Amino acid sequence: MGYTNVKVFTDGFPVWKKAGNYWAVEASYVKNLVDKMEPVVIIDSRPTRPKYVQGHLPGALSIPDKNYDKLKGILPIDKNIPLIFYCGGYT
Repeated sequence: MGYTNVKVFTDGFPVWKKAGNYWAVEASYVKNLVDKMEPVVIIDSRPTRPKYVQGHLPGALSIPDKNYDKLKGILPIDKNIPLIFYCGGYT
């Protein structure tokens, strides 16, 4: 994917959140980006059939988590464009 500065965050997810890093954003944040026409890619990581086909956010790419390695080439080359993933939650 072109990332060269990849590291393992050994302190784990709770410390990642405490450090102020984003791990979740509210719908209003995403709506604001879209309304301002900011460059952003929204990715629906649910299974394409039936979830994505039944309904998804307008303009969202379908990249189911099990197919991520196969479909990652459709993501933007510019690493500064935010990627926002969404799914069906803990089901």
